[in-house]
Amino acid sequence: MARKKPNFFIDAFYESKFKDSLFVVKAGGRIIEDQKLLDNLIDNIRDLTLHGVKILLIYGHGRLVDEKLAQLGIEVKKVEGRRVTDSATLEVIQEVVGGTLSLNIASAMARKNVEGISLNAIPHDWMKIELRPKKPVDYGLVGDVKSVESRPLARLLRNANFVACSCVGLTSEGQILNINADTIATQMAIGTKANKLIFLSDVDGVQIDGKAADIIMAQDIPDLIKKGIATGGMKVKLENCLAALESGVRRIHLISGLREDALKKEIYESVGPGTMLFHESERASYANEVEAQKVIERQGKRA
Repeated sequence: MARKKPNFFIDAFYESKFKDSLFVVKAGGRIIEDQKLLDNLIDNIRDLTLHGVKILLIYGHGRLVDEKLAQLGIEVKKVEGRRVTDSATLEVIQEVVGGTLSLNIASAMARKNVEGISLNAIPHDWMKIELRPKKPVDYGLVGDVKSVESRPLARLLRNANFVACSCVGLTSEGQILNINADTIATQMAIGTKANKLIFLSDVDGVQIDGKAADIIMAQDIPDLIKKGIATGGMKVKLENCLAALESGVRRIHLISGLREDALKKEIYESVGPGTMLFHESERASYANEVEAQKVIERQGKRA
């Protein structure tokens, strides 16, 4: 008869693997808008923080912004998956993202008893942000991230394992700008040397030939974009992924946040539900980790 392993054996494995790691998680607006999906995400985040992981959650805006714009008769304009933001659109983004969605997260944190900090805009001392040039495309009141200062976030994370923040940013002069949430998450992951960058959207990873790819190597990303396999929002994501990988982020995960426990399964299971991206130099290390994790999973089932 196999000797049963106590639950703390499995817990100890994950704590030794992830303790004091920083994961940057970007969640699409559709997840933050839906109470059931948001509660599940916050519950997953709570589980990770209890294993010693520090989480920075960056969230974007989804249907609520577009619906509010439609109600006001304001046209939604996008160029290659990126929103054009005029002054009227920015006012709606401030109301929805900095108000409704920020409060949604605070409310979910209360329901799930999660300690942390919820911010409705990127603090001005986290990033140097400038208004995007009007050429070759005039995106309006959109910000470009010029640099990241990691120390202010590090100070927050000494006292809290979880910080959530919207995709609204501020210049040093206090001008409010809309910024692509994928870009913020990417730049924060690079600037803080995060252990993982995780994108939660409404699709299962990168679709190739009708199915989600399990793994994509960094060197394959330009070809996926060139061949039109990745377009629109996914093109923007992969561009950000390539920038992060080339700047030192080791692992990136693209998963659907519409699936129950998607974040927890991607981290705690040997083969997660989405697409993982890394450099070829990481392949052997990843294979070894998968085998080790399978052993732990088998031991856990016997317990």
